Parts: sequence; structure tokens; C-alpha cells
Amino acid sequence: MRPPGNKLLTAFLGLSVVFFAVAMFVGEDAPVEPEVGTPVGTGVGASAEPGVGAAGMRDGGVSAMPDETMNTAVNARAASTVNQTSIADSTVATPGDPLLLGRYDFDEPDRQFRLPRRLREISGLAMLEGNRLLAHDDERGTVVEIDFRDGSIVKDFELGGPRGRVADDFEGIAAAEDRLYLVTSTGRLYEFVEGDDGSAVPYNRYETGVGRVHEIEGLAYDPDRRELLLVSKNPRNPRQGDQIALYRWSLVTRQLVEDGLILIVASAFARPIDRETFQPSGIERHPASGNLFIVAARQRAIAEINPGGTVLSVRRLKAGLHRQAEGITFASDHTLVIADEGAGKRATLSFYPVAKGR
Repeated sequence: MRPPGNKLLTAFLGLSVVFFAVAMFVGEDAPVEPEVGTPVGTGVGASAEPGVGAAGMRDGGVSAMPDETMNTAVNARAASTVNQTSIADSTVATPGDPLLLGRYDFDEPDRQFRLPRRLREISGLAMLEGNRLLAHDDERGTVVEIDFRDGSIVKDFELGGPRGRVADDFEGIAAAEDRLYLVTSTGRLYEFVEGDDGSAVPYNRYETGVGRVHEIEGLAYDPDRRELLLVSKNPRNPRQGDQIALYRWSLVTRQLVEDGLILIVASAFARPIDRETFQPSGIERHPASGNLFIVAARQRAIAEINPGGTVLSVRRLKAGLHRQAEGITFASDHTLVIADEGAGKRATLSFYPVAKGR
């Protein structure tokens, strides 16, 4: 028979082993989350790695790019990278910029007119110097110049090459320096120059690789950093959670910016307007503040974030005025222009100037 002291010692040692094992298990599973509103990269989470998005191809007779084998590897790496990213919550910050969303009165547009029937599927908008307004179709590589004053069509041209007219799922357009860019829902970028009325223009095509991870829904240009901004509507994998991604693509390197990916939880946009989620349909950079304005067609809302991804303000758009807001841009006097798809009727353009006294 063992002495009572030995039994107590044995029991104590057994309990110690159990507590130690539990502590190790909890420590390993505890998540470490990055701050939303900052690039997700070195240290916590993952980033858009160098080389992702550099892959492209010759299409339209402009420039030779790497082959499809590299594109497949790049896309797989992009998907693996972002799937491992943790996302923290975000709060609406107190705005302190010279021109903010609150300076626009969305009760009634200064003017609104219906567009020609051929533009019923209008998607993105881009403004050139002299208030020359460009739009594009969502299924064909056709770019249209719209008269800023009355909504009539000034001219149109298309992307073309040896294979003929380009067809794709186009979601946004941007003017950057002396070039124009279209982006598809898969994150594919088309680069080209403005064409004459009725012409077909050659183009470069770049595969960014982000389409395997997020569905892209808008395109804008940041002249300060010489980068294109790609905003997502939905993650491809539901396990990633309800998040909005903002990618940056460099005009200098022709690839995604290293550590340039920003992830924002959709609830940061949805909470201020009592919605369950927020799905961007267009994006544009404000020419004065440098902040980003994002429209969401399904939620009939518009939001403003700073370049770091912090949500500054979210406002509702009137259902009777906006059937399906898809495009957004700014005129030279900072008037906000929104394009709505027809959704079975005629598409519209709405103009919101900066409200006096705000």
C-alpha cells in the first residue's frame, strides 16, 4: 500500500500536465488580427506579393506578355495569400477633409436625364479634361463619350484586334495619364488609347490574378501614387467572411503593388445605413480630398473612405432616383456624377453639385 503523500503527489502532477496541454492549445488557436484601414502585409496576415499581376498576354497586337502557365500559378498564389488573411472590424471615423460626402445634398439632383436606349447597360464612368465624360458597356469593349450637357452620344469606339471586337464582363473604366483602362469582374485590365468615332483601337491586356479571390466591381486612378485602384464586390470564397478588398496596381511596374491590399469588413459600411452588408458597384477618387467615393447599387448607398481604408461617411441614395447605381465620377467643379443602369428601363445620369453653405 502506497503512503497517502505519494497519492497526492501523483494527482498533483497529473493535473499539472492537463492544465499545461490546455494552455498550449488555446495559445496556438488564438487569432491575431490586423488593423483594418492599413495595408495587410508583412508581419500580420498576407499581402499581394511582388510579381502577382505582372502576368499578361499579347492580345490586340500591342505587346508580348508571359504565358498562361505563369498566369495559373500567379492566380493560385493570390488566392492562397488572401484566404489566410485575418480581418478586424472597422469603425466610422470623424471626417476632417476639405470636401466630404456630407457636402453633397442627395435629396434631389441638380439635374438628371435619361440616356439613349443603347446605353441601358451603362456601367463605369470616367471624366477627361474639359468635362468630357466617358462610359462603357458591361459586356463589350465599347467606350462611349457622352455629352455632359444633355446626355447625347458624341462618339464611340471599341477595343479590337486580330480576333475582332472584344467581349468580356467589364465593370469599370479609368483615365490615367495618356491612357484609358477597363477592368473586368475577374480583375483583368485592358489598356488602350482613346479612339476616333467608329474606330477600333489596339490594347494591352494584363492578368492581375485577383479574380480568383475577389469579384472586382470598380476602377479608379490615384495620380499621386500613379496607381489604379480595384475595388471588390464579393469574396469568391464565403469562408473569407463579408469583406471588401481594395487592390492597387502600379502604372510603373505594371503589376499589383506589394503590400498594397486593404481589406475592410462590409459591416463598417452597412451599419450606418442599417443594412446587413455593402456591395460596391463603382469607385472614384475625389480630386480635392483624395478620398475614395464608393457606390453600392444593391444597397442604394454611397460611402467615403480615406486612402488607408477607414470609413468616413455613408449615405443613402433615394430609390426613386437611383434604380441601380453603377458608375461614379467628378466634374471639374467637383460635381458628383452617378450613372444608373436602366434595370428594364432607360439608364440615367444624375448630377450633384457641392451644396452651398456646406
